Amino acid sequence: MTRPRLYRASGVSTSVRCLSGSSLQLHPTRTPNPRPAGRVPPSNTNTSAAYQRQRRSEWLFVGVAGSAAAFGGWYYWANIRKRNGQEDASAKALRSYSTQDNSRPSTFSIPARVRGPGEQSIKVITPLTTAEVDARLRANERSTIVERPPGACLVARYDTNCIPSNDPTEDRHAEVIVERDRGIDEPRSSKANKTSTASTPRGDLCFFTVMDGHGGWHTASLLSQKLIAFVALELDKVFRETGEYAQMARNHPSISSAVWHSLFGGKDSKSPSSSALDGNPDIVKRALVKGFRGLDKEITTTPLELLKQYELNLAAAASQGTAPTANDPKNSLSSLAHSIWPSTVQGSSTASSFLGASPASAREALLAALSGSCAQMVYIDSARRDLYVATTGDSRAVAGYWDERAGRWEVEALSVDQTGRNPSEVRRIQREHPADEASTVIQRGRVLGGLEPTRAFGDARYKWDRDVQQRVVDAFLPNNKSVRGAPRSLKTPPYVTAEPVVVTRKIPMGHAEEHANNESLMAAAQESIGSLSGSHPSRELRFIIMATDGLWDLMSDQEAVGLVAGHLAGIRGTVLAADLQQQCFEPSKARITLSDAASSAENGQADSSTVEKPRDSPNHPLLRTPNHLQKFTFEDDNLSTHLVRNALGGAARERVAGLLAIPSPESRRYRDDITVNVILLNSPTNTSTSAQSKTPNNDSKTTPITKEMPTAKL
Repeated sequence: MTRPRLYRASGVSTSVRCLSGSSLQLHPTRTPNPRPAGRVPPSNTNTSAAYQRQRRSEWLFVGVAGSAAAFGGWYYWANIRKRNGQEDASAKALRSYSTQDNSRPSTFSIPARVRGPGEQSIKVITPLTTAEVDARLRANERSTIVERPPGACLVARYDTNCIPSNDPTEDRHAEVIVERDRGIDEPRSSKANKTSTASTPRGDLCFFTVMDGHGGWHTASLLSQKLIAFVALELDKVFRETGEYAQMARNHPSISSAVWHSLFGGKDSKSPSSSALDGNPDIVKRALVKGFRGLDKEITTTPLELLKQYELNLAAAASQGTAPTANDPKNSLSSLAHSIWPSTVQGSSTASSFLGASPASAREALLAALSGSCAQMVYIDSARRDLYVATTGDSRAVAGYWDERAGRWEVEALSVDQTGRNPSEVRRIQREHPADEASTVIQRGRVLGGLEPTRAFGDARYKWDRDVQQRVVDAFLPNNKSVRGAPRSLKTPPYVTAEPVVVTRKIPMGHAEEHANNESLMAAAQESIGSLSGSHPSRELRFIIMATDGLWDLMSDQEAVGLVAGHLAGIRGTVLAADLQQQCFEPSKARITLSDAASSAENGQADSSTVEKPRDSPNHPLLRTPNHLQKFTFEDDNLSTHLVRNALGGAARERVAGLLAIPSPESRRYRDDITVNVILLNSPTNTSTSAQSKTPNNDSKTTPITKEMPTAKL
């Protein structure tokens, strides 16, 4: 195609045919139109500069817009898209969860711990099947029947269980029942009559403990082996009136009989049972406190003794011009422990030998001091019908009383949680430290902002000064990054104590129990029954629930007592929680009977089936059932297992299956280790025979305590 040419002519107009077929009129350039006055003709230079400025502005705008678009794309890819993916996964988990079929339930998702960039932030969980749930709940359960002569022991049976969340679990428990070596009416100077011993029970001493470890399992494990022994050694001094208790015995008046005489008149008793130190609650409380504090002292001072010996060895080696090596057995940690606790003292009853001479004892001692544990002990003196509850930390004991006159159950908390949220504990710690630390000793409800319980064994981070902590770690755990340093606000340790708070109660005697107990035991028990607070003539102590905080985080005191009371009444199946609470604790309701329990369960099932869930509520397995729809299930023979199952969800089987399926460490976000001990006491309606009939059918999980019990030196 030929390009059109442009011709210039003088005085004429020239028409040029364009490619489109139209004509373009060209005017002569020799005779332009006259310019208006005052107007400067545009120049090529000015036009080019303006054009360049415009082009630069356009390119600058394009560059800024492109950069913004690139940054927005990167931010979306790095943050928004990832977050939307997580929300979509969570929404999918919340959107559908079905267990209608008999196959394995559907999966659900939970947030997972992210240890580094690029790792998955959610974890898919497959709930356990019904058989797997039962196996997990019953793996550690045990029921123990106390088969003793009538009147010898107040405990008929105790059920224990431990459901771990940490791996390994940080909870422990221990139980010991021993017989006195002397009756409360037998003179201390005379030997026990073997003939009378066979016919007259001296009364058993019962010890029950639960331990809730934190920062590791080492402290709780040591307590499960040593705490009862330390307390028993201190009580032995009380029973034998030796050591510091000898002077107390000489100055000890017959307090119980004196109070009884002043209140009710009659002859003042001078019998051994009324004047013995073990009948004085204040002295027994003193022994319990000394046992707790003595063991904690050994736990926290043992590494310091090792450190002292270690540094002496280093100094001796330096003075001799020889540098000790790691392979030198004389400078090993185990050899130091062996030198401090030689094998000659192994098996001794002295407190300093509690670690023995094992080569591994030194490391265990150090780990027991660095980790920590709460502890609770229930001590029952069957002969005197005395109950003591010693608590260090936030484990809890709850008593279930049956009030015959009112026809209802009553709940009594036998301990108070000792945490940074307890106002009395906060005031106590503030009093023990300078005024300038009043705002830092408790931060966010925790000791120095880190430890939740205000009383605990071990926890050397809160008991040693900063310099000692660093020396111990450098000497025995060098380059160990898992060891936490001293708290930032630590100035005047110790901030944590193992001294327990001790509560005492007199166990009332049942109306139908008189024929089973001998007259001497009855007289001794009734002698001081009016001298203690907490006794109530119309109510009877039936059971005690002691558990770590893992249970109480999910269940109230009243719910726990109601579940045990309903279980003892023979309830089976499913019952609305509100109906159970009403039947147990409403004054207008009659005593729970088997027929009442059965009708309650049927009504509970019928009522719950007619109530529909809100349509907009997601059916996620971990969501808790609303209070008005909550249902309990009665299907376990072991009382502790019964409590744990209902704490995790009860009749909401999807929730129980989901919670138990979550592995460690993610499971700690939803539940803690749970350890429970339910202690059943002998009563007119709950004897050893009746307790035995309600124990699990699995013989491997039932341990009887026979009538031939070893005699304790207490």
